Amino acid sequence: MAEQIQRVYVPSAIEDGGNTLSLGCFSSEATAWNVLRSFLKKSDQMLLVSASVVVWDIDVIGSHGLTVLASLECKDCPVCSRQTFWVDLENFSALCHGDACAAWVEESTHEPGVIDCGWPALRFLKQTKSIEEAFKELFALGDQIKAAGITDTVSIQASEAMLDEFENLT
Repeated sequence: MAEQIQRVYVPSAIEDGGNTLSLGCFSSEATAWNVLRSFLKKSDQMLLVSASVVVWDIDVIGSHGLTVLASLECKDCPVCSRQTFWVDLENFSALCHGDACAAWVEESTHEPGVIDCGWPALRFLKQTKSIEEAFKELFALGDQIKAAGITDTVSIQASEAMLDEFENLT
C-alpha cells in the first residue's frame, strides 16, 4: 500500500501586476525548492516582485494548515545589475540567481552580528558589521567590474586579470 501524503509544498511567484504564478504542488520540500530556484534563474526575463514556498498540511481546516517556509523579494543585483537578486525576508539572506553571478549576502552562522557577502566568480568574500555595509561592498565590486569592462562575453580569467589590473592602478 502506498504511503499517504500528509503535506504538500507549493512554490509560487508574483508578477509586477499582482498575478500569481503557481509552479506546482509537490510531496517533497527539496523538489519544491529546486523548481523555484530553476524558475528564479529566469527572473530577469519577467517582471517578478516576490516568490514563496508554502507548506499545506492535508486534511486541516482553515489557515492552520498553511505554513510559509520562505518569502522572497526580487531586487536588482548589486554586482551584475540584473533583476535576479532574491532576498529571503524571514531569515535574512540574499542570492543572485543570474547566470555566472551568484552574488550573496547572509548573516554569519559562526559569528553573531557579522554579515558575510561574496561573489564566487572572483572568490570575493567580505565580512561586515551591517547589511548596509555588505550591500555597499557588493555595489563597489559591481562598479569596479563595470569600470574594468567585464561583460558576459569576457571569460572569468580575463575578468580577473582586468580587475587585478584595475585594482593595482588605484
